[in-house]
Amino acid sequence: MRSEERTPFTPADLCGLIAHETASMLYGVGADSIPSAEAMRTGLETFAAAAGAVDVSTHLAWIDSEMESAREFERTGRDTPHLLDPDRLNAVPEAVVQIEAVWEFFRTAVRLPDQRERIALQELAVTLADLGGLSDVLLGTPLPEGPRLTAGSLRAELEEVRTAIQEALQLTEYAQRGAGARLWIENGDVIGQWTNIC
Repeated sequence: MRSEERTPFTPADLCGLIAHETASMLYGVGADSIPSAEAMRTGLETFAAAAGAVDVSTHLAWIDSEMESAREFERTGRDTPHLLDPDRLNAVPEAVVQIEAVWEFFRTAVRLPDQRERIALQELAVTLADLGGLSDVLLGTPLPEGPRLTAGSLRAELEEVRTAIQEALQLTEYAQRGAGARLWIENGDVIGQWTNIC
């Protein structure tokens, strides 16, 4: 798809890209990637605050859920249900989108007065470039064949995750009445998964 035909990514879409890439990394690498996921989560919060008026509560809950899933797999060897089908996490953005995202993160970073926030966005930009294969593209290797992320697909993903979180919260209420669902809830946020319902 040529760049003039695609829908431009908004700051909210870039936040969706961060959440997608973080979930993908956690699913693919597991608990060993939790420190990187935490850094990406911090970068997401920093970018969203700098962009202004971007609600990232769903994004953060998704990342927290995937981190808890990776921890659970590390502890027990059992994979838990995910908020989004992990096969959907194989999609990567086109190289031009990745370049624009990295550029936007750096552009935002230079405007921030706090050095820790600038470093968080720099680390986020570098990590996303690495996860999306941009560093290889810059060296002449094409992106692997497969589905590509678009602004529309990221928006649809986020809506599915939001729905899954709402369903999980409903299951939590049901579980609190003794139905047998198991969730990890912290301060009202779903950070884990549900298991079999009796």
